[in-house]
Amino acid sequence: MFDKKLKTYQQIIEQMADGVCLVTLDGKVACWNGGAEAITGWAPHDVLGKSCCDVMVRFEDEEGNALCDLIPSFIATNKPGQRNLFLKLRDGSRALVEGSISPMFRDGKPEGIIITFRNILQFTALRPFQLKTQKLERLIPICGWCKKIRHDDETWEQLEAYLAEQGFGDFTHSICPVCAEKIFSKRIYLESYQNVCKAISTSLSVEEVLNLIVTHVVRVMNMKASLVRLLNREKNQLEIAAHCGLSESYVNKGPVEYDRSIDDALAGKPVSIYDITEDRSSKYRKEAEKEGIRTILSIPLRFKDEVIGVLRMYTAEPLAYSDEDLKFLAAIAEQAAIAIMNARHFEKSVSREREYLDIFKAVTKTISSTLNFKEVLNTVVRMIPAVMRLKAATIRLLDDTGQKLVLEASHGLSEQYLRRGPVDTEENIREALNEKPVAIYDVITDKRITYKKETEAEGIKSVLALPIIAKGKVIGVLRLLTNVHRTFSQDEIDFTMALAEQCGIAIENARMYEKLHSANTD
Repeated sequence: MFDKKLKTYQQIIEQMADGVCLVTLDGKVACWNGGAEAITGWAPHDVLGKSCCDVMVRFEDEEGNALCDLIPSFIATNKPGQRNLFLKLRDGSRALVEGSISPMFRDGKPEGIIITFRNILQFTALRPFQLKTQKLERLIPICGWCKKIRHDDETWEQLEAYLAEQGFGDFTHSICPVCAEKIFSKRIYLESYQNVCKAISTSLSVEEVLNLIVTHVVRVMNMKASLVRLLNREKNQLEIAAHCGLSESYVNKGPVEYDRSIDDALAGKPVSIYDITEDRSSKYRKEAEKEGIRTILSIPLRFKDEVIGVLRMYTAEPLAYSDEDLKFLAAIAEQAAIAIMNARHFEKSVSREREYLDIFKAVTKTISSTLNFKEVLNTVVRMIPAVMRLKAATIRLLDDTGQKLVLEASHGLSEQYLRRGPVDTEENIREALNEKPVAIYDVITDKRITYKKETEAEGIKSVLALPIIAKGKVIGVLRLLTNVHRTFSQDEIDFTMALAEQCGIAIENARMYEKLHSANTD
């Protein structure tokens, strides 16, 4: 009887027009009905067992947050909710859907969340036209800049003249105290903004940029203290990056994971706690009270569409921030995020270039230390995968006829794969022999790979084929292979081309030495 009911429920879910998806606590898709397939184009076998953050499905809310990251909050509240979500369709486009998300419990224990969704793009597309029609029916068009009124005949008239014609009397002009204060405040904001931006843009050191941010925010905004936490996505924690005006005991009070203001800030919203001493839900309320903190403002550090951390500001007295204050501080935080990412990029570039130089020196020193032909080849195929974190490498050299490639050295590959057959006709090899580096992201789908079955069985995902050149001639091909999909950057291609060129010189030197040695022996 139970099995019959279960099958009936399964049939009902399968035949629903709405998409139904069950996501387990670890973010894996456990159910995917026919409605979900019809909306997205992804069949159950495409998504079952995959992460809901996977590139194929990728549930995201309107803020760009992956739904996988929000599972704990739905479980914690134990309440259903509705959100507009974006899904990646099979054809590569994105669809806006209306999602209903409900936590799922069995015997009192959480098992995941159930998502039902329907495509609402066709309805949202009509909404702007509906709003526009409604506004035209009930509003008088006024220029937002000069405040003129637009008549039905498309002519424009001064607001004062229009009102006078309507019998509202004559008008004089002055400035109200509120506007006067706004103009003065905007001037102060502009000067403060310029000072902060100028300060944080003077350095390309991440640590120095972070310290400049917190110190100048405290000074310019007359705060008690300021702190920057950067998001560590692997640990799901906000880690302290810099602070000013706070004691070490407060700074090191404990990890920040789930906090209402932090959660909202990471969702892209500035959040102010007016008086932390009255906020019973705050995890570190007692520590804040001891530190003399009353108001805490959390502003997201956003770079493009990604929130990279939180800028927090602290006051010694309760402070209600105005909308103008929040806009100004959001602009400061945006510039701070840009400065942080620029400094990170610079340090990463310098570090990568230094690493490339060290690797280049190590490889060239090693292959130049011997004139034994086989030893040079084996050193190259062994050392390059180690320093570049690759699966394997092979060197094939042209024979005396210059028509056939002969495998001379390999590392990290099985004998079965190496004996798969001739590679001279493979398109990636032919391109490399024409002095062109060839980067292949997916060997299974790329037509330039011939032995797809053997390549897949070997666990190879990506390939970089490079010509080995000596004395202006191509003498062979160096192939670098990975066991994970990898997009080789232009810097990596240029670097490995330089390595291949050094290999060509070392190979040619070793060949000449062996010929001379053989001639002298004879």
